[in-house]
Formats: sequence, C-alpha cells, structure tokens
Amino acid sequence: MTDPTSPAVVYVVDDDPGLLESVTWLLGSIGIQPVVYEAADTFLAEYDGGHPACLVLDVRMPRMSGTRLQEELNAFAPHVAIIFVSAHGDIKMSVRTMQQGALHFLEKPYEPQQLLDVVLTAVVQAEERFAEHRVRGEVQQKVDSLTPREREILRLVVEGLPSQNIARKLGMSVKTVDVHRARIKSKTEADSINTLVRDVLRYGAEISE
Repeated sequence: MTDPTSPAVVYVVDDDPGLLESVTWLLGSIGIQPVVYEAADTFLAEYDGGHPACLVLDVRMPRMSGTRLQEELNAFAPHVAIIFVSAHGDIKMSVRTMQQGALHFLEKPYEPQQLLDVVLTAVVQAEERFAEHRVRGEVQQKVDSLTPREREILRLVVEGLPSQNIARKLGMSVKTVDVHRARIKSKTEADSINTLVRDVLRYGAEISE
C-alpha cells in the first residue's frame, strides 16, 4: 500500500492507447508521471483506496464504463478526485457524474493546457479529500469502539440532551450517566465530550445502538 501521506497519484484510464500515450507525455511535461490503464476493471482490481488519487477517466469503455467505475469507487474510496473525459458527453451525463462527486467533465478533444490546469487542481483536492476521509474513518472507529449503552448515551448527547435529561430518559441516575460520559471520553481519547460531538457531526459518524 502506498504511504497515505504521499502526494496524490495520477491515474489515466482510457481504452485508447494513443490517448494514453499523449496524456502521459503531456503530464510528464509538468513533472507528473501518471499510472495508465486501458480498462476500468483492471484499475479497480489494483486500487485499494489506501492513498490519495486523481483519476482521468474515459466515460465509455468496454467491460466497465467510467460511470460504473465511479459508482464502485464511491462505495469504498469516495475521496478519489475524478476528471471525466468523453467524446460522447452530454449535459445530462456531465450533470450526473458531477452530482456523484466528479470534479470535472471535459469533452474530447480538449485543450492541453485545460487538462493540465484541471489535473493540477484535482491533485490538490485529492489530497485534501483523502485527509478528510482518513479522519472520518478514525472518528467512526472511535464511535464503533463504544458499548451499545455508551453509543446510546453519546447519541443523546449529540442530540443536545444534558445528563439530567438522559438519566430520566434511560431510567438511570445522573451519576451513572456521568460515569458513562467519562468512559466515552477515555475510550475515544477525546479532549472533551464536546470535541467528540463536534467531530461526530462534522464527519457524519454513524452512532448505531
């Protein structure tokens, strides 16, 4: 697995060998050495989501389309910054891919400088997305480490209930609630319960009972 703190890797996935060669040369002119694939399913089989990535992706390809690959990536690596390219694009398709998280949709043939500008921007966004994705995962792991009762109490704290209201709602003493809150803080290594609540809300952590 690539070091998750390393710069984003640029991938180019297109079934046109000529385009792969030209894009490789173009990106190489600004010091970017892309990793190329002629098939979306081959890329999917090798990318594990463990490092930041910028993906220049053709829409229509045999076996697996670019839009299908986007769906698969969104399931486990939504941080990947995708730039779609297509000779057959339309407004409906471009809107759909952008709604699903793509950063750009370029029509072939595109201006070389336009692609370079878009890739440079996407690399930065890929690294920012990945960093946030990692923190989100860490927050979720902390929540998942709690017992069902602790998660129940945390959920009520997130809803804004003070210890007295939580105690009445769950039929326990305020002291018991405070003991649980202290354990939650300790287990999650949070600076405070308020800090944990902020992170849960910011990163959308799920608190199942």
